[in-house]
Amino acid sequence: MAFALGATSSTGRWDRRVLHEARALLKDARSLRGAKMSTDDARALKERSEVITRAVRAKDAAATRAGLPALDAIVDKLSAEVRRSPWREYVESIGIAILIALLLRAFVVEAFKIPSASMIPTMQIGDFIFVNKFLYGVKVPFTDDKIFDVRAPQRGEVIVFKNPCTPERDFIKRIVAIEGDKVEVRCNALFINSKPVPEELADASCTYWNQDEHTKVWSEEACSHYHEHWGGYTYSTHHSPARPVEDADRRGGGGGWTYEAEGAYLNDFPKLHKPRDEQVPQCPFNSKQTPAERAAALGKVEHTTPPADACGQRLHYVVPKGHVFMMGDNRFNSNDSREWGPVPLANIKGKAMFIWLSWGEPDKLSIRFHRVGNFVH
Repeated sequence: MAFALGATSSTGRWDRRVLHEARALLKDARSLRGAKMSTDDARALKERSEVITRAVRAKDAAATRAGLPALDAIVDKLSAEVRRSPWREYVESIGIAILIALLLRAFVVEAFKIPSASMIPTMQIGDFIFVNKFLYGVKVPFTDDKIFDVRAPQRGEVIVFKNPCTPERDFIKRIVAIEGDKVEVRCNALFINSKPVPEELADASCTYWNQDEHTKVWSEEACSHYHEHWGGYTYSTHHSPARPVEDADRRGGGGGWTYEAEGAYLNDFPKLHKPRDEQVPQCPFNSKQTPAERAAALGKVEHTTPPADACGQRLHYVVPKGHVFMMGDNRFNSNDSREWGPVPLANIKGKAMFIWLSWGEPDKLSIRFHRVGNFVH
């Protein structure tokens, strides 16, 4: 009796195994349906697959066992022929690679090239960087609609974004202020919430190479080099070569200080020239902003008591909700939020990660190997 029970149990396990192998073989057979084959092979594959399918559905182990060799033979034959086709392998490999690349670009990382001098010295013209698109949230591909948020952008971070005035163009700048922050530029020095952003002079007389975006002609520009500390980051900024002298004269009361009291408090804001000027930096009216976007991006200017010091606080710009205020590290040569206003959070594409290639010198085409692999801070 014990022997009979053991035999029955063993037979049941064997039947289940046969049915499992049959299902796996049917899966292989289905994968061959789109392969190139003769009419006779296609008919044989279909007929033998149908026999095994009926047997498996009926859980008829005996019929399944009887039909497996024939189906296994045709599957092995066609699989070998498909494997011998290099064209199919190439197409499948390329297709998978393209799909992975598109998914990575849509959700994780994207390449970006630095086209202008606005972020010198942090990034040079011809730097190629990777941008982390996942850090601030995942968007539906080809839209600004977010699936979910990860975290909000923070002060001091370098980001790539769609310009609010011309959304078809990607820009790269540094976040200097977030929503609700009060931004001022007093005598070329950046103030956030009435406090100066910490900085120190690194080089009173520096130079950098600039390339005209239209003519592609290189030219050497003079500058002053400062180290700035903001948002937990330490980075370099370039200013006018005259700024160190003006700073020294202002602090020492020297005769070289030429800024007038009426214009010095916001001399870096092109659209804020007078103490009572209510106009704020924003896109021109011929931009591609919708009326709703234009209204949402309209920050405000708040006045304070005019001080005796030409570089004292007189007014500040308040960043509107859902926006960030961007400035290039090359403060003397940057088209940024001082000109066209704040950037909507929806326009942000991602955070700059590191330089994977740096190409181009003013006198020759070459790779700047010393920059490759540098992280963007």
